[in-house]
Amino acid sequence: MKKTLTANISGTVFHIEEDAYDTLQRYLSRIRSRVTGTAGHDDIMADIEARIAELFTERLDGRRQVVQLADVDQVIAIMGQPEDFTEGGAEGPLPPPNMGTGRRRLYRDMDDKWVAGVLGGLGSYIGMDPLWLRIGMIALFLASVGSLIPIYILLWILVPKAETAAERLQMRGEAVTVDNIKRVVEEGTERMKQGGQRMAHEARDLGRQWGTGVQRGSGHVGRIIAKLVGMALLVLAFSLLLGLVTGMVGGTISLWHSTWTSQDTGILDLGELLFASRTQAIWFGIGVFLLLVVPIIGLFLSGFRLLLNTRSPRWLGITLVVVWIAAFIPTMWGTARLASEFKRENSVLTEIELQQPTDGLLYLDALAPADSTGDWSVRYDDGELDVDLEGLHLDGDQVFGGWASLGVERSTDSLFHLKVEREANGVTPKAARARAMNIRYNHQQHDDVLSVSPVIRYPAADGLRGQDVRFTLEVPVGKRIFLRPGSTDIIYDIKNVNNTYDDDMLGRTWTMTEKGLMDLSTTPMPPMDAPPAPLPPDSLRKTASPIAAVVWRAPAKRRPAPAHGTGRTSSTAGTPTQERAFVLAKANLVPTLFNLVYQRLR
Repeated sequence: MKKTLTANISGTVFHIEEDAYDTLQRYLSRIRSRVTGTAGHDDIMADIEARIAELFTERLDGRRQVVQLADVDQVIAIMGQPEDFTEGGAEGPLPPPNMGTGRRRLYRDMDDKWVAGVLGGLGSYIGMDPLWLRIGMIALFLASVGSLIPIYILLWILVPKAETAAERLQMRGEAVTVDNIKRVVEEGTERMKQGGQRMAHEARDLGRQWGTGVQRGSGHVGRIIAKLVGMALLVLAFSLLLGLVTGMVGGTISLWHSTWTSQDTGILDLGELLFASRTQAIWFGIGVFLLLVVPIIGLFLSGFRLLLNTRSPRWLGITLVVVWIAAFIPTMWGTARLASEFKRENSVLTEIELQQPTDGLLYLDALAPADSTGDWSVRYDDGELDVDLEGLHLDGDQVFGGWASLGVERSTDSLFHLKVEREANGVTPKAARARAMNIRYNHQQHDDVLSVSPVIRYPAADGLRGQDVRFTLEVPVGKRIFLRPGSTDIIYDIKNVNNTYDDDMLGRTWTMTEKGLMDLSTTPMPPMDAPPAPLPPDSLRKTASPIAAVVWRAPAKRRPAPAHGTGRTSSTAGTPTQERAFVLAKANLVPTLFNLVYQRLR
């Protein structure tokens, strides 16, 4: 049993054994005596203690609660002894920094920054001169018309800045030791002192040498540059405004075909499905519109000011800033509320009992993608099924959408299975599962024909929360499916050995093998076993029945059955009676020839 003490190291409380505490205290006292009188000694001690606290936290790792003497010895071995410090006043070049095995971390370099230190920190992280990164950033900025600005702002927000000496060392990949911490702090202090003196000298010299010339030429050149920048701002503002108007009008007309009547799904109906109410949807739309319009107005005002040398009223600029900030609040609130509704995803898996086909061949088709009344359809004018927002339809308190799909997999037994997975999102897994349970779908089976509808429906109160249905048809090995042309509305990305696209799989029979679906009419089968050797003539004479009594049956090809309820039919050459007669004649041809030979031998 050992006595423990409580120590506050850089704001973190540790329980430490008494002998370990004494060793650590002596170590810190020796360091403090070495750095006393050094510029920034308080920062050096603060960074050293922060690093020690970090190492202790890593050593404990949640498994232990008390710092032991072995932990202190290990930390001292990592940090280094105070006697190894490089004296700040020593003459001659400083020794190279101890790179050690430090792990690089991404920080914003505040000592080498132009705007926020993002590129300076990135250059230190990847070991590249930040100047080249800045040149590349400017080139990409001009090529992308400013689209990189949000990315830079996002990195500005997410990447922390290197405030302490330990963080600056980690940014460069150097070992965080006491000597390196002391060196970094001294370098920062010296850099600030030399930077201030250099700026003062450069400003004085520049004013003496170029003051007169700048006064004469800056006015003319500055006016030219201002007019060019003003024209560029006006072009940019006009392009953004044109894109905004085109997006609003095109999104309303082309995407959703909104007629603002009770017959079709309008923007307000769509907003009510996304948000809790139409009021929230309206406020969100107003906020997004103002967030986009206010900067465009600001670009127009700035462009006119630079190009025509006009000044806008002061109150106008203040009003635009206030309006933009006011629009930011409902927009962010609505975005957060909507994002929370998609926080969790859940699914419900069920199996539909199928009537097994008599000859191992199942025909797959799709039900007509329309509602029960037939008043509307989710097809384009060219007949293609619409699976986007245009396929969205409100019928009373029900939402309809042509979003279901079907895939094919190998069955684990000798039976056909149809499994249905319904998916939805919600704030919690329970809410997501409840929405998935509310999804309804249609299917029907007539004899050997299975028809599945691509249209799903669910209560409008559930909203648009990523509801989806995925059918999986499991086919046993050795059995077949025939994809009718109408099944193009429901099948999606069916894997097959032939690497055939979905549309090219239609109208063909596919057999399930150990490797997957295969079209045996185009894929050569492996060689079959040799037939058995014929019996000798003596044994033929001793048989009790003639050879013609042996039944030889050739498998008859079955043509696809007509579709039920879809109006589609599959046609083949000849009638069923003709095909049956041809098959029987071919099956009895060989036994008849053997009968003739047998009669001759007798």
